[in-house]
Amino acid sequence: MNKCKIILLLLLINSSYLSEAQCLSSVNPVGGTNNLLVLEKKSFWIISFYKYGQGTQYYEGNSVSNFNLINKAFYNYLSMSVGYGLTWKTSLELETGYFINKTQVYNLEPNYRLTGNGLSNFVLLLKQSLYTDPFNRIYITGAAGAKIPSSQSLQWDNNVKLPVEVQPTIGAFGAVFTSSFVKENSGTSMRYFITNRTEINGSNKEDYKLGTSVYTSLYVSRHLRVPWLKDKWTAIFQLRNEIRSIDKINGVKKESSGSTLFFVVPQLNYVLKDNWYISAMVDIPVYQYFNGTQLGADSGFTFIVSRTLTL
Repeated sequence: MNKCKIILLLLLINSSYLSEAQCLSSVNPVGGTNNLLVLEKKSFWIISFYKYGQGTQYYEGNSVSNFNLINKAFYNYLSMSVGYGLTWKTSLELETGYFINKTQVYNLEPNYRLTGNGLSNFVLLLKQSLYTDPFNRIYITGAAGAKIPSSQSLQWDNNVKLPVEVQPTIGAFGAVFTSSFVKENSGTSMRYFITNRTEINGSNKEDYKLGTSVYTSLYVSRHLRVPWLKDKWTAIFQLRNEIRSIDKINGVKKESSGSTLFFVVPQLNYVLKDNWYISAMVDIPVYQYFNGTQLGADSGFTFIVSRTLTL
């Protein structure tokens, strides 16, 4: 690649018209049936998951754009969450993850790509049972905690400082708040739950501040009581909304940032040997709106393995 192309690429990477690709810049919280409530005292659960996400099409507002600087952006991500029941009403949870890669493939000749990898952030949460009605099987929980970056140094690749979209972490501290509402109906094997997660980000050392992210999901699950399935399968349907506010650089709003997205997410859970839970889900975007010009979301998928233990 000659010097002119390198200069052009650098200008485009830092241009306000370049997609924020925010659908790829953070991993959505995994919603399941065994990690929403407060754990029993001295019990312990662990959840690990693999997630693949990608984007290939630019949007302006909710319309497809002909802007094509990036052919494809994608990531492979491994994550782990652990929880411990401190009391009958309080749990402590820790989340972290590792990006095998976060990659952008550019529409340039010869082929050019930028890739970041490494640990993302640590999230430490204190979860509290807010309301419990065992008779009507209604449960409400809330949690609050801190987001701690694994590193405050930004990565470089091919002598280029990686754009925000492919950094495993932007090196900023933040706060996380979650809540969940669960309603069970044992007679129909149905379960309904609503979850919310809000992430408020601080500025990193270069005064880049990601916008606040709000994830809201509505789930409907049904235990599949079919004899040949041996009472081990649960089907879940999720409708998820993701709202991201505008990023700021040195206190100035970044034009091509901020979005509103909706996904439908079918999910299937399987119980193995009564204490292992295996799950798979597919994220299907059904509506996307972006400020400025940004790379949208394509379908992605997640595999989850979890287990609960009593110590």
